[in-house]
Amino acid sequence: MKCNYCGADNKEESKFCASCGAELKEKKKTTKKEEVQEEKVEVKEVKPEPVKTEISKDGKATASLVLGIISFVIWCVTPITSIIGLILGICSKKSGKKTAGIILNSIALVVSICVLLFWIWFGAIINAGIEEFNRSGNIERFIETIEEEYEKAEQQVEAEENEESEEETVVEEGKMIIGDDTYGYVKVPSNWKEFKDIDGNSSIQYTDIGDMGYIISLNKVEENVSPYTAATNIKNHILQENAEAKVVYSTISKYYGYKVEAKYPDGTYLDAYLFKADDGKLHYVSIEGPDNTNDSFKIPDTFSMNK
Repeated sequence: MKCNYCGADNKEESKFCASCGAELKEKKKTTKKEEVQEEKVEVKEVKPEPVKTEISKDGKATASLVLGIISFVIWCVTPITSIIGLILGICSKKSGKKTAGIILNSIALVVSICVLLFWIWFGAIINAGIEEFNRSGNIERFIETIEEEYEKAEQQVEAEENEESEEETVVEEGKMIIGDDTYGYVKVPSNWKEFKDIDGNSSIQYTDIGDMGYIISLNKVEENVSPYTAATNIKNHILQENAEAKVVYSTISKYYGYKVEAKYPDGTYLDAYLFKADDGKLHYVSIEGPDNTNDSFKIPDTFSMNK
């Protein structure tokens, strides 16, 4: 029998090894399967601990993203929100919100600036158009109908009030009333004299010193035209005399109409009023003289259809 400890050969009936003295035992026969199982090392399963991830709570990134969405939706309002959102995005911690906020705010900023430049350009075009319309008279022509209707309504109310309480006209000291029921009346200084210009028209004219100085004229336009058209015709006639002239919307006494403001090469000024009076007719009242700041240029405002 072979010793299991030292490997020495012993007699089959021996109980102890003659060489090492160890107790002799028969070696148990094992299968390959058992040998493999004995050689296996017990392996304990180690479960990995869950990794805790900290979610970044960066308020700047969130604010940048929110402002980016708002700016992108309402880019036509103002680029200020885009600028603020862009700054917050740049200053925030690195995250998906930061990137999204920067991209949205950048796009909205570019678009809003383009829109702002467009409106500036469009406003300049509109302003230039209005100036051109005003220069050519189209604005006055556009509102003329509305103004005339308002004028008629107002004159009708005033006419009814005058019929209810008609009072005698009081002439100021040093003044006199000139005119007639056809052309109307105005108050002039009592030393003014009746005057007829070289055209020999049928208008009523008075002057302060004969054929020179300040001249007031009263007339009525027989043609069936509007106050604006009549004023424009007079302006065009004056321009042919190398004078300066323009048509402006104006009032005379209680009436609404148009005024031709002109300046002749010799330095003489002219204010000619075209308006419809209580009789529904188109009237003409003008004052001319060397100084348009003189009180004589206020005479047309004393116009009345009643003496």
